[in-house]
Amino acid sequence: MNDRHLLGYTTVAHALNHAVILSIPLFVPIWLGEFGVSRGEIGLAVTIMTALFGVTALPAGLLSDRFGSDVLISGFLATTGIALLLVPFIDGFVGLTVVLALVGAAAGLYHPPALSFISREADQPTRGFAYHGLGANLGIGLGPLVLTLGLAVAGWRTVLPFLAVPLLGFAVLFALRGPDDYPDDPAYSADGDVRSHLRPFLGLTFGLIVVMYIAAGLYYRGVLTFLPDFLDTVASLPVVSVGSVSFEPGRWVYSAILLVGSIGQIAGGNLGERYGPGRVLLGIFVATSGALVGISALGGGAVLIAGFLFGILLFTLPPLQSAIVSEYVPAASQGFGYGLVFAINFGIGSLGATLAGTVIDASSFTRFFQLFALFPLLAFVAVSLLYRRGLES
Repeated sequence: MNDRHLLGYTTVAHALNHAVILSIPLFVPIWLGEFGVSRGEIGLAVTIMTALFGVTALPAGLLSDRFGSDVLISGFLATTGIALLLVPFIDGFVGLTVVLALVGAAAGLYHPPALSFISREADQPTRGFAYHGLGANLGIGLGPLVLTLGLAVAGWRTVLPFLAVPLLGFAVLFALRGPDDYPDDPAYSADGDVRSHLRPFLGLTFGLIVVMYIAAGLYYRGVLTFLPDFLDTVASLPVVSVGSVSFEPGRWVYSAILLVGSIGQIAGGNLGERYGPGRVLLGIFVATSGALVGISALGGGAVLIAGFLFGILLFTLPPLQSAIVSEYVPAASQGFGYGLVFAINFGIGSLGATLAGTVIDASSFTRFFQLFALFPLLAFVAVSLLYRRGLES
């Protein structure tokens, strides 16, 4: 298979996936005012969305091992687009929570099929994961930026469904012209040995991978959910005006941080190929903890530096974590493997949004960042043990 064809189509799909999920925090300040709810309640709604994003990853991985990743990717594009078309009909906080849940469940169909597709077919998987991840950052950065511009001229019920247009259009294109996937050794065929495919997931090694994903998921979701809200409280950050339109720091700085994170995707992929993903992750987790402490303690322009550093470090993770799974999981079961870690990562990691909102309501943003700086250190311990086991084996 042509790598450009594979990575081109999956990268665009990945951009759309993250444009949807990572645009949601932009609307949190709006929803706090419109629905009169607390940060903890908004955090719970985001937790439900993110948990379902993880829950549907597991069946998506299983189905991709059996039927091929291309079918699942087209399904993600179509169902997520349809879910977003329900946004104009939201008339209360319960309705918002239901629609977010549907969006999360549909978007969760993407990652395990795409990652197992790249792992099986790309010549250099770690670098392939990096370029695939670059698409995520483009979607993460440009998606919120486009929606921010849209919010300057229209309400959120009009702006958010706009994302359905590229999703539905690309669903048709992917189904007709995208790469085809025909797994050579379907892991869960009728006559397959299921126990042999489950064996890699039952030992301590995979357990340490799970701990790493949980810890990273908690700070990923918790910090990103309330980062725009926090940035609006930093008095030294300016409001940017373009003509008659003004953009609060929570919008333009958040979009910039996520867009700059694309540097991390490429750096993570290249460093992982050169030094091995485990060794690189050790440094990334320590530096991330320091960046979060910096955000909590610094003021003025230094907050921007710490924020941009956090964004770069955060997005080194996807190619490195994906490469770790690729190393330890047989090719025939990788759809299930990626589905399992994503289900755990986003299922348990989604609690980060609820925990973050609760801590901020009860204490302060400073205490929140200090607490969440501990999660990268937990991930560091897990990877240290995993790396040591790899050296000893």
